[in-house]
Parts: sequence; structure tokens; C-alpha cells
Amino acid sequence: MTVDEISIKARDGEEIPVSLIYNKNLRKDGKNMLLIDSYGSYGISYTPFFAKMYLLWINQGGMVAVSHVRGGGEKGEQWRLGGYKETKPNTWRDLIDCTEYLIREKYTSKDKVAIWGASAGGITVGRAMTERPDLFKAVIAEVGVMNPLRDETTPNGQPKEFGSVKDPKEFKALLEMDSYHHIKKGVKYPATFISGGINDQRVTVWEPVKFAAKLMANNASHNPTLLKIDFEGGHGGNIPPTQRYANLGDMFAFALWQLGHPDYQPKKTKK
Repeated sequence: MTVDEISIKARDGEEIPVSLIYNKNLRKDGKNMLLIDSYGSYGISYTPFFAKMYLLWINQGGMVAVSHVRGGGEKGEQWRLGGYKETKPNTWRDLIDCTEYLIREKYTSKDKVAIWGASAGGITVGRAMTERPDLFKAVIAEVGVMNPLRDETTPNGQPKEFGSVKDPKEFKALLEMDSYHHIKKGVKYPATFISGGINDQRVTVWEPVKFAAKLMANNASHNPTLLKIDFEGGHGGNIPPTQRYANLGDMFAFALWQLGHPDYQPKKTKK
């Protein structure tokens, strides 16, 4: 196993840290199944840890990239403020720029990329997908904030982090980061796996459901939109390990199916 720490120049010249995890025998031939994980909120940093969930992907022949986008805390307070309220577009555009770099450098190609964001990471992947629907083959939005314009009205609304609709300037910022409001009719969107927890006290379950419904109604592609509601779980991680890994298995199986892994293709039934 190899872990590389690299940095990628974003469109505005900022250096975005990216962690790459892959089998040491991987070749840069543009054919690798790449899973890009990103978050970018609350000043939270992805610090080193033994990532069993990433190994599940890599053991299936894939490659993982962790894109340390702005809004996180990897480079201090200024990094957090670089993806905060009015500057939030940097968060998903950093993900877009990282994806383009990894394609350009032949780590992968457009039809081999899946992006994954959970909770506030739903803003990151949801807006990356709605801004550049051509760039990704599959999108996983796990218990994601998909409708931040309405999130303030929920029990766990976060106006201090994302903004308040009561402030005209912050309202505009919220509208810009709202994936639901950026779904357009007739656009060909990637394959999408959207999840929610019926007992989620952080992201109310109607947010992912509402996003999935509008996506299904407006999507012009034949790519599947799957919605999974966990009727036992809450906000992703606050469940027993067996249930957590069952949910991960569903998300990863979906992505491996969409990225063309031969072991995850539907079997043709004989007529």
C-alpha cells in the first residue's frame, strides 16, 4: 500500500492538499476506479488514521483520494474561512479542480470517478455535481446537507457556519451553496446514491429525500438515482459497526457497479 501527500493548484492559485491511497502496483493509465472523499466545513481536518473503510475500496482494485478542500482546518483558520458562507464556493470548486488534475495526470478518467461526501460534505459533492455534471461518473451523498437554504429551520440548523436567510448577503451565499436549487431540468447528471437516516438529528431526513425527488424529476440522463433511507439509523456513524459497514457496502457496491468493476455488474437473466 502506498500513501502520497501531494498538493494541487486550484483555479485561484491556492494549493489544495490531497492524500492519495493506492496499491503500490497501480499504473497511471487513466483506468483506475477513483473514490474522492471530501468534506470542507467547520474547520474540521482529515488527520491521519487507520482507515478500514478506504481499504475496503482499495482491496477491490480501486484508488482513494482525500481532497482537503477549503472550509476544513488543514491549513489553519484562514483555510476554514476560505470555504465559509460567502466563500463557500471554494469548497466544491477545490474538489472540481482536484478531480480535473487527477484525470489530467492519468490517475483516472471521467468514467472512473466517484465522489463521496457526508453530512456537510453533501454541499461539497452536491454542488460539484450540479456545477460540473459532466465530470463525475458517480456521486455519493451520505446523510448530506442538500438544501441549506431551508436547513436553518431544522432542529440542528447551523446559521453560524453556513449563514442565515435573515441576512440578505448570507441568503445569497446559502442559495449559491444549495444543491437542490441548482438542479436544472434537462441536464444529464451522474449516477447518484443518496442516503438519509430516519432518526437523524443533525440533517433532517427530508433534505436528501427532497434532493433525490427533484433530481429524478429533472435528470435527462439514464444514470440511476438511488435513495436509501435507514429506518434504524441516524447520522451515519452513530449506529452499530455491523450496520455502519452494511451501509458502506451499499454505497461502495453502487460506485463499483457504476465505475465498471466486473464483479459488481448485474447478471443477465435467461429468458
